[in-house]
Amino acid sequence: MSTLPPEPNGEQPEQPVVPEQPVAPEPPAAAEPVIPAQPAAPAAPEAPAAPQYTAPPAGAYQQPPAGGYQQPAAGGYQQQPPAGGYQQPAAAGDPAVSNITLNYWLSVFFTWIPALIFWIIEKDKGNQRATAFHVANFNFSLLRVGTGIAAWILAMIPYVGWVLAVLLWLGMVVLFVFHIMAAAKAADNYRNGGSTDPFIFNIPLIK
Repeated sequence: MSTLPPEPNGEQPEQPVVPEQPVAPEPPAAAEPVIPAQPAAPAAPEAPAAPQYTAPPAGAYQQPPAGGYQQPAAGGYQQQPPAGGYQQPAAAGDPAVSNITLNYWLSVFFTWIPALIFWIIEKDKGNQRATAFHVANFNFSLLRVGTGIAAWILAMIPYVGWVLAVLLWLGMVVLFVFHIMAAAKAADNYRNGGSTDPFIFNIPLIK
């Protein structure tokens, strides 16, 4: 192993200065982009709760609902038929109208004979409404005939029978007037969907 000779004057030789290696500067850290906070979505308004229906006490007036008149459901307004059923008006030129008119006016003067004939002819045609008019006329004609027979029988009984017979004859006159009134409005009742029994008083002997 070799050693360097000592320097004169006892001084140590200077160590060579090694230049420091330059340190590369660290690149600055990339700044993270700042994402702006999204505004919170407005909360949806809550739907109002449906009003609860409370039945009013008996006899109390019920207040109509808020909002006024309610439109009818889809399909249009449907009218309720009257009691006994609503009948459509008869079409113009319906032969049943002329048959009803003829039957009633003939029965006014000939009672049960034309009423029986028209009832037998019309009952099998399938027009139940027209048949009901003929049945009503036949029943009233039988009532008039029965009243006349009863008056004739009571007329043969002295005293009390005569009084009852007179009353029945007056009743026959009243029934005659009722028959004329029914004959005058029977055709209109059939056309307009009115009652099938236009008589003021009647007894349903035949149905």
